[in-house]
Amino acid sequence: MKTILSFIILFVSLNTFSQTKKLEVTNNQTGKSILFQEAQRVKVTTVKREKLVGILTFENAESIAVNGVPVQIDNINSIKYFPKKGRALKNIVLGTGLGLVAGSGVAAAFGNGNAFSLFAIGAGTTVVGGLIGNSNKTYIKQRSTFKIIE
Repeated sequence: MKTILSFIILFVSLNTFSQTKKLEVTNNQTGKSILFQEAQRVKVTTVKREKLVGILTFENAESIAVNGVPVQIDNINSIKYFPKKGRALKNIVLGTGLGLVAGSGVAAAFGNGNAFSLFAIGAGTTVVGGLIGNSNKTYIKQRSTFKIIE
């Protein structure tokens, strides 16, 4: 019983006293802040327009790394949470819509009366596919302040 209690105390104390670094992004107008934690998948655009997509890690108090590529906090132009999950649905819907549009072209070439219907449905599906998955906000340097906290 004592060993179980000591293990529970050990795990609780490790979580309590361990400090994890986070990237705090604060909106300059509203003062609201959001935190990016280590091992999150992000998309970072630098001041030189270099785009980096990958796992976020912290090197020191002034720089982060995305897939091992170091980026100074001053060089971040924008950052966005960029999960992999939503991309598959978006690609499926977008591909279906484009396939229907291509099918309408083939149907029109053979004089089929359903060509316009296929085109309308395909165009609508393509627009919906383009809009899916854009729910994660991009935080831009002009409107936000970036800072690493512990």
